Amino acid sequence: MQFEIAAADVSQDVRYLLQKHGWSLVDSIELSQNLNYYRSYIQRSRGEFTVAKDQYTRLHSGWFSDRSACYLAAGRPVITQETGFSKFLPTGKGLFAFNTMEDILAAVDAIESDYEGNCRAAREIASEYFAAEKVIGSLMERAGL
Repeated sequence: MQFEIAAADVSQDVRYLLQKHGWSLVDSIELSQNLNYYRSYIQRSRGEFTVAKDQYTRLHSGWFSDRSACYLAAGRPVITQETGFSKFLPTGKGLFAFNTMEDILAAVDAIESDYEGNCRAAREIASEYFAAEKVIGSLMERAGL
């Protein structure tokens, strides 16, 4: 399995370490400057693995990345650091929360053992929790509109 990191302004030392450990690197600024390229990149990806900022994990804020929502909508499994979002979103199929390296490895194994099922589950989570009609409807209802 090949992992790739999207980052900008990576020093040669860090670039070397990433490549030495089997990671490939793509320029995140170039990737994000064109909506069609960004969408295509997500659709071509096997899934997303990401970590959250310390303040989100430490405060257990429930923060969830809009990029992760895009991966789910594209039917791509997501492995992301637990921030408390699992109180609101289903995890364990299509979406995996992690706290430890063991959690990460178990998520990778689960995805690889049933990739198609995890892709379907990812898309279902996006449809259930992130569909524009549901999100906007909920916002309007809470606003009393």
